[in-house]
Amino acid sequence: MLIWIIILAIVGLLLVIAEALLPGFGIFGISGGIVLILSTVMIGIEYGFMAFLTAVIGLCILVILFVWLAKRRGIYDNIVLKDVLDTKDFDEGILQGLQGKEAITITTIQPYGKVEIEGKQIDVCSEGGYIDKNKKVKIISVKGKTVVVKEM
Repeated sequence: MLIWIIILAIVGLLLVIAEALLPGFGIFGISGGIVLILSTVMIGIEYGFMAFLTAVIGLCILVILFVWLAKRRGIYDNIVLKDVLDTKDFDEGILQGLQGKEAITITTIQPYGKVEIEGKQIDVCSEGGYIDKNKKVKIISVKGKTVVVKEM
């Protein structure tokens, strides 16, 4: 029975490490966590509470050791996002007064794209579907952040 507990613990650890290193949806991490919990519960059932407690403490030490080694070798920087997004929310004020004006498409609009109006690039949505690049369009409505155009 001990060999199966050890195999389960190793598989669980490998799945948790795979979750940390591979992009995914958490399947490896959740599976690894369940397998690790299962192996520690099996230790508790088979060998008693003190063995269970020792296994839990050992797992905690392994996690701390893994994080320490990851930080020391630079792997931690690849796993943890440290960038801070310093952008402001979109100012809807620049869209006021555009209704009824003409613009030129700078990308294909299918149904979303960009137009240039008064020297500014604005994201728009077409009323009728596909509009080619470099076509004249008219802004027919502005609702919040959504600018709707139609081809002239």
